[in-house]
Amino acid sequence: MNRPAQLEKRLELLITDANGVPRGKTIESDAYDDDNPPRLAEAVLFQCIHGSYAEATMDDYNPKDEDFILSPDWTTYRRTAWKDDSVGQVICEALDKDGDPLPYDTRNVLKRVLKAYEERGLTPIIAPEIEFYLLTAPKRGDRELEPGSGVDGRDEFGGEAFSFDALDRYAPFVSFLQEAAQAAELNMSAILHEVGAGQMEINVDHGPALEVADQLVLMKRLVKGCAVEHGYLASFMAKTSLKSPGSGLHLHCSMQNQSGENLFALVDDKAPQKLRHFIGGLQKYLPEGFAFLAPNINSYKRFAGDLCMPLNVEWGYDNRTTGLRVPYGLPEDGRVEMRVGGADANPYLAISLMLAAGLLGMDESIEPTEAQEEDCWENESELPSNLELALVNLEEGTALSAIMGEEILRVFTSIKQDELEDYHLRLSSWEIHYLGSML
Repeated sequence: MNRPAQLEKRLELLITDANGVPRGKTIESDAYDDDNPPRLAEAVLFQCIHGSYAEATMDDYNPKDEDFILSPDWTTYRRTAWKDDSVGQVICEALDKDGDPLPYDTRNVLKRVLKAYEERGLTPIIAPEIEFYLLTAPKRGDRELEPGSGVDGRDEFGGEAFSFDALDRYAPFVSFLQEAAQAAELNMSAILHEVGAGQMEINVDHGPALEVADQLVLMKRLVKGCAVEHGYLASFMAKTSLKSPGSGLHLHCSMQNQSGENLFALVDDKAPQKLRHFIGGLQKYLPEGFAFLAPNINSYKRFAGDLCMPLNVEWGYDNRTTGLRVPYGLPEDGRVEMRVGGADANPYLAISLMLAAGLLGMDESIEPTEAQEEDCWENESELPSNLELALVNLEEGTALSAIMGEEILRVFTSIKQDELEDYHLRLSSWEIHYLGSML
């Protein structure tokens, strides 16, 4: 797609780092030159959540600390609808000085995976559900994140899943978000109140994987911007409070052939061979790449306590205690829902992992285990229980690297190891509360 004929006065050029954080620069639209696109320091692709850089992989891939080219994908151009009418935004591809895609730009990783599907005449269709909390904006020194009060000034205490009354307490924010999504041409198909106090879920319309991933990145940015306009902090952190449920990212996937037929369509309410093999691939390879779905120390707290999410790769028909669920519905809508990912995952990497694992399953004709009809909450799992173990698995992910690229596995692992080191150098509230007073 060519550049739109009419741009807003200012243009935000977006790139997502490994953590899925939008970064980039704002330029005057009149200054944009197709023959000389803007550049940005390549170090942004090695940036950790605490601001430093993964030096180990920077030394390997960018020792001169060079720039990369910000190449806009104009199909993603949208208004920043929570701001005034003078600002637009566009997601960019990271290209090297020769115009080749950088393999550790997470969006390029997904494009690489999708090319493997294209070569097989397949088009994955993705539909995401993502949860977040509306919180009172924290101040320096705060030890806890507190849910934001509703429009009536009342605090919530949780347990109001699917309640219209609970959602209506946040009506000004919800209405503003819905209108802004429409103005920005973002396809939010549903919003609902979840179990936690101030917790909501939004659904993005199903569609081709890259288009949906872009929509999800822009939707998360929109949610955070709209929340600021109403005095809240919107957080996609996996576990904002040990007293409340965590926030997940569920991904539904169906599969079209070149004729537009869904190869995952159910037959007599049962999964066909292609879907079974896709699920078999998820069971075998999700443990290898789980760090992409649970990328932070905090991610693993989401699986603890009474209000937990499935930490398993069991599968079943309409079984929400399994990590992989085949929903009932119209046969032609057959699909699998991956339920183990956290809301803190980078959308490009989460979708890439799901599709890479599923493709390996189809290529290798991997049969899954028996579909589970029982409660699987307490089942033993091959999924890693902490980030350190997840990174060990990722370092050994030779099968995934063939599809996703060795570079992203190395860069992501290096970034996360730097973040772990920074975390372990800091005093936690547990140390201060217990060791400080008892020893």
